[in-house]
Amino acid sequence: MRKSVFILLALLVLSGCAQREVPVLKVGFVGHDHQSALYVAALETEKTKADGGVYLKEVTYKKHYALMRGRNKLADVELFVAGGGSKMPTMMSQGHFEIGFGGVAAVAYFTDKGSPMKIISPLHNKGDMLVVKPDNPVSDWDTFVAWVKKERKPVRIGFKNPVAVAKIIFETALDEMGLSHTSDPSNRNVDILMVHMKGEKNLVPGLLNNLVDGYVSNNPWCAIAEEKGAGKIIADLDMMPPGIWKDHPCCCVAGTDEVMQEKPEIVREFLKLVILATNYINEDMDLAVRDASKWIGTSEAVEAASLPTSGFSTVPSAYWKEKMMVWVGEMNKAGKLKDRLKDQDASSIDTLLYDFVLLEEAAAELDKNGIEKRY
Repeated sequence: MRKSVFILLALLVLSGCAQREVPVLKVGFVGHDHQSALYVAALETEKTKADGGVYLKEVTYKKHYALMRGRNKLADVELFVAGGGSKMPTMMSQGHFEIGFGGVAAVAYFTDKGSPMKIISPLHNKGDMLVVKPDNPVSDWDTFVAWVKKERKPVRIGFKNPVAVAKIIFETALDEMGLSHTSDPSNRNVDILMVHMKGEKNLVPGLLNNLVDGYVSNNPWCAIAEEKGAGKIIADLDMMPPGIWKDHPCCCVAGTDEVMQEKPEIVREFLKLVILATNYINEDMDLAVRDASKWIGTSEAVEAASLPTSGFSTVPSAYWKEKMMVWVGEMNKAGKLKDRLKDQDASSIDTLLYDFVLLEEAAAELDKNGIEKRY
């Protein structure tokens, strides 16, 4: 009798240990609406379950989810909010998380420096704007340039982070127009003083408190400025000179080399959710607006103005790769790529910067389930 009880207890202990050994997938994201696919995936669980057999079961809202395939728990998914620009890949390179949603330029910058990470899925394009104060008479890029040239002192333009997508595009446009710029506040002999606002949340207050005359940023921070009456959008950076930025890649999903090697099944199932959520965004903008508003805490009016300025896709198409080479080229010109990606051709960039194996497997498995649309 005692022997059988002992065996039973041992089996229960072993069973409990097995349950505790469920893998953990740590995911970082910045928290703006360019990464709405993550929020839609977490909120539209019944849809992803029905369409792909995979879903996120909420444990703690916006923090902890179980990655489920049918009734089987594949992993615990822990979500971490990281800052924009270089903060997401910085934290990922330090081991805080294994999958990161963030800007393509920042991921390329860290990959160049030798951080063991790659872009594992496209996610988003466009959605970056130039904002000025509402009482400024300028109304578009041309009148902005004319105004800057007439000003006797530098025009102060804020940015959220040194490797932010919007900053790089804007400075390229300034160079094309022959407008000088610096981030050195002691240099008063320039047309534009670029002001580091240290995060997107400081952009609108910077306008309201007269710290800057305008700013460049991704949405929804531009739509928020208009809602608050703090600023007005005068130009879409997608259309900036020299005409190379149309449909520019902005956000991506990145993964460490280690997670791609050690947790391929989990990453593949997680990418199915990203694909499905992207489909939902493109097919039902009202759903995307509701989910982004709920997750971020912005108003639905802001998201209704913001989300249509963006494009959402998980397809690493030839056009997407072509536009990524624009990024690589411009970052090389600016001296931001100094090591692994410096002066590399498209074939080498494919090998060094991308790993789409699990993305393609995820898409192929969804196709078998009849999920034919993939944006």
